[in-house]
Amino acid sequence: MVVDVREVARAYLRRANMDSGRLHSGFESSDIPEDLVRKIAHRFHEQAHRPNDPQVRRQYLRMADEARAQLSCMTDMGVRVRLYRRPGQPYGTSRELCEALDAGEDLYVYPTEHGHGPEGYEDPDNPLLLRSGVEIDGAEAFHNDILRATHDFFGHYLVRAPFNLRGELSVAYAHLSMFSPEVHGAVLNEFVGQISWFYYGPHILRPDGSVPCRGDEDWITPSERPFADQKVNLMPSEWVAEFLEWGRAQSAAHDAVEHCEELV
Repeated sequence: MVVDVREVARAYLRRANMDSGRLHSGFESSDIPEDLVRKIAHRFHEQAHRPNDPQVRRQYLRMADEARAQLSCMTDMGVRVRLYRRPGQPYGTSRELCEALDAGEDLYVYPTEHGHGPEGYEDPDNPLLLRSGVEIDGAEAFHNDILRATHDFFGHYLVRAPFNLRGELSVAYAHLSMFSPEVHGAVLNEFVGQISWFYYGPHILRPDGSVPCRGDEDWITPSERPFADQKVNLMPSEWVAEFLEWGRAQSAAHDAVEHCEELV
């Protein structure tokens, strides 16, 4: 069944009484907020894993509840979510994901039980590794399965951005807007913390702080880089505000370009 992702997003915003907010979609950033991404990467590397901190846990569980409500809206409007049981990832590129959903195919999600963080990672205290009460493919899904499904749909499919740093930041900005401000610290930690570390963590940075480019002797291809440790924590509210400010500027620039193209 072919589903209009923007209509589903608007329907969810109405359900969540967030319909006064703007639906952010349709841009790939022309640049990245490098200073902010570096700060986030450093904090993510240094920060503690705090799944049992009361404030952190409350925010994560509320984020999980909101993701579950997003999934409910998706399925009510015809989106069928499946767990990908075969080896590897369900989609090699963002384009493959978008083309599959454009053709009305089911949305496949890489199961949490097949991989979540470094190999062998287990953490009974991580709120995202709790069962959600939602059944997918005959099994009770983890909260993390639901977060992955909603992020692919309301993030990658809505924005149609690639699986790279610029694309992931655009996707994070779009999906962040569908969560209440009270959970933005957790959302930024999950969506931007890990990807920032992947591109600007200590495994990448040179001693002088520079980043190798493709073709350099010390360049590490993404497929050979380690996964970030799973760290349940909150990003500072001022960094959330800085990220949102960057996203609004990128979105406004994209809208201006589209308007100019319409006039040509």
